[in-house]
Amino acid sequence: LAVRFNCNKCHDHPFERWTQNQHWKLAAFFAKVGHKDDPQYAKTKVGGTDVEGGKALGEVIFDGDSGEVRNPTTQVVQAPEFPYTHDDMPSAGENLREQFAHWTTSAKNPYFAKSYVNRVWSYLMGPGFIEPIDDIRAGNPATNPELLDKLTADFIASGFDVQSLQRLICKSRAYQLSVGTNEWNSDDTLNYSHATARRLPAEVLYDAVYQVTGTTRRLSGMPAGARAAEERDPSVNSPDGFLDLFGRAARQSSCECERSSGMMLGQALNLINGPTIAGAINEPSNSLTQLVASEKDDARLVEELFLRILCRPPLEREMVAGIDTLNTFEGDHAKLVAELTAYEKTLAAKQAEWEKRLSVPVWTPLEIGIAKSAAGATLSQEADLSVFASGKLAKDTYTLVAATELVGITAIRLEALTDPRLPHNGPGRAPGNGNQVLSELRLTMAPNNDPAKAKPVTLQNAQADYNQPGWHVSGAIDGNLATGWALDGQTSKNHVAVFECKEDIGAAGGSLLIFTLDQQFGDGQHELGKFRLLVTTSKRPIGLAPLPENVAKILAVPAENRGEEQKSDVAAYYRSIDGELARLTQAVAQHSNDRANSRLLGAQDLAWALINSPAFLFNR
Repeated sequence: LAVRFNCNKCHDHPFERWTQNQHWKLAAFFAKVGHKDDPQYAKTKVGGTDVEGGKALGEVIFDGDSGEVRNPTTQVVQAPEFPYTHDDMPSAGENLREQFAHWTTSAKNPYFAKSYVNRVWSYLMGPGFIEPIDDIRAGNPATNPELLDKLTADFIASGFDVQSLQRLICKSRAYQLSVGTNEWNSDDTLNYSHATARRLPAEVLYDAVYQVTGTTRRLSGMPAGARAAEERDPSVNSPDGFLDLFGRAARQSSCECERSSGMMLGQALNLINGPTIAGAINEPSNSLTQLVASEKDDARLVEELFLRILCRPPLEREMVAGIDTLNTFEGDHAKLVAELTAYEKTLAAKQAEWEKRLSVPVWTPLEIGIAKSAAGATLSQEADLSVFASGKLAKDTYTLVAATELVGITAIRLEALTDPRLPHNGPGRAPGNGNQVLSELRLTMAPNNDPAKAKPVTLQNAQADYNQPGWHVSGAIDGNLATGWALDGQTSKNHVAVFECKEDIGAAGGSLLIFTLDQQFGDGQHELGKFRLLVTTSKRPIGLAPLPENVAKILAVPAENRGEEQKSDVAAYYRSIDGELARLTQAVAQHSNDRANSRLLGAQDLAWALINSPAFLFNR
């Protein structure tokens, strides 16, 4: 009924007519209601909050023979009584819950039809006549009471026909107005003089992305292909927490305030490079791949992508830009080659600077205070401050929080460690060979005394003691979940990766370091099994000390006294540890390998741009 009937649970409402007695008299209609777990679902729990445990997926609700409600203030047992009457009161002989249902949904109940009309209007238009939509009271009048009353009367006359109500609103001029404004209505928020742009709700947005790409949805705990809008358990989510991030209701109360439709930085970053969007677009068997294979005409392909994603054909300028996107491969390849060539010319100077500043860093292991797995794995810290992963094996995102007093942190170190509990001793959890694929490593830092001021830390110059061919550690900080650091060929051994911070980090008074380890390899089995995180305040450049013995001996010889072979050996070693060189080399190689699929990649880029456009995200 959109009435907040809770303030009077403990005392008479100070501003409305509702009394405490009315609250407990209304509650008495449910005094005899019982519930028990359905045996079919006794072992399947859903929900659960900080204040109550989970419940069985299925429950049996029944009416018992006894039960009473007592006013906690007066200790008087309250008989069932409605807080107000209308012209269609139920018979006293009916079951209590049937009486309540009859009284609530009656056409004579002044709140029922009005609250439902207001709710539907808000879902279609943005703001309701009454806001919040579940707060109808004398002190919160409607912005357009005449229109609300007219729609309410029509809704009652139609026999509560919801489709008729929606049809009436959607055929109106008010609903069909553009979001565009003019000088007279740009600041109007009450009179519906223009449409209100609103982001798609979390579940709808998730389903829409998978609908337009033709990719099969895979949500944990739900059958393949099930829509997010069908989920019954609010703990169901994608590996990157997409639904919660975009404001899905937690279902801990019936308040509309649980759902959020606002925009924030985390959502924007997820849309740009998160695994949900990337996975939907890059799925090899999705509709985008099939469309590119079947439609050879570029203009028709661009038009079909616009129709599929934005439900309209492209404008002329959009058509030109779309066709250009399908055919930008060669130009991009030339740019990458030129960038690699230019960088290689700087290597001699960078090597000389590296030799001059070379030092052995001192590493401090971090004690992890919080360790979470998005997929539901168990992360536990061991005595040596390493973290061991066990339990559920799936595409995963580890989030680890560590506190440190260090200031001037210049680099972080990730140690991938072996353990007899892991397949082939690890360090990964892949059943076949103990491999792991770290798709992306991200770091955020916040002052201990103000966690809200968390800021992302840019990582650079990634180095590792071993890189699986095609999976260099630089791919773990390039913002692309399709690349990453892997160890096939040298599993069953400990390995080390080092990442410099672009700027020194660490706040006076202590800092919180939040590490995010994305592991999104296709089969969902290549997660880190055991690892340790360390930091250093040593001066840059940070290397993988100790140096190989032969390189250390050569570096002990003054540069001007080295032979050609020695110079070549040192240069080769430096090239092997230069993260930016590895990144550019891998990018050029990957781009060359993608030549055969250049048109598909262009179509995927176009789809990504359209999905990230306001026309899609705010499309009602």
